[in-house]
Amino acid sequence: MAHSPRGRAVSARRVFAVTTALALVAVGVAGCGVGAQSSAEILGGKSVPSGLLQAKRPTSTTVPGRLGVAVTVYLEGPGRRLVAVTRNVAWPATVAAALNQLADGPTAAEAARGLVSPASALGPFGVGAKRGAIVTVNLPVAFEDLAGQDQTVVAGQVVFTVTAFPAVRGVHFVVGGQPSQVPSDRGSLSSGPATRQDYSQGAG
Repeated sequence: MAHSPRGRAVSARRVFAVTTALALVAVGVAGCGVGAQSSAEILGGKSVPSGLLQAKRPTSTTVPGRLGVAVTVYLEGPGRRLVAVTRNVAWPATVAAALNQLADGPTAAEAARGLVSPASALGPFGVGAKRGAIVTVNLPVAFEDLAGQDQTVVAGQVVFTVTAFPAVRGVHFVVGGQPSQVPSDRGSLSSGPATRQDYSQGAG
C-alpha cells in the first residue's frame, strides 16, 4: 500500500517528537543525580558521610540509688530510761521521717536488748508547722488513755527524737488537733513547748 507525501510528513513529525521527548527525559534524570549503574559499588570511608560511620551510644536511663542518712530515735530501756538508737532513712532526713521510725517500734535486735516503745502504740504522728526552733507534733487522742508514766515516756521519746535535729529546740504538743498539756518527768503539766530539760531525769 503506497503512502502519500502528506502521510509520510506526518509520520516524520511524530518520530521527531518522540525522539525529542526521550532526549529530554534522559537529560532530566541526569540532572537529578541518578545515573545508571550496572553493579554495586563499595564506597571508601572518605566517601561516606561521617555521621553514618560514627556509632551512637545508647542513652543511659539508670536511676541513681536513694541515699540513706542516719537519724536518732529514742526508745524506752530498763528503769524507764530513754535509750538512743540509730535508724537509716532516705535523704534528706526530716522530723517526720524520724517520727515514723519511732512509730515503727523496736527492731528484733533492739527488743532482744530489752528496749520497748510505748510511742509505737500511738503512731503515726502528725508534724505541723515549725516556728523558729519549735516543732508542732500532733499526738492521737489515744494518748490520753495511757497511764501517767507511759504518757511521760511517750512525750520524752518524741521530744528527744525531734530535738536530735540541731535546728529544733522544743516541741509544741497537740492531741487530736487540740493544744494539750503533757506531763514532764517531774510530774508537772505544761502547755508550753516541751524541751529536753523537761525529761532530763529519764535520759539514758
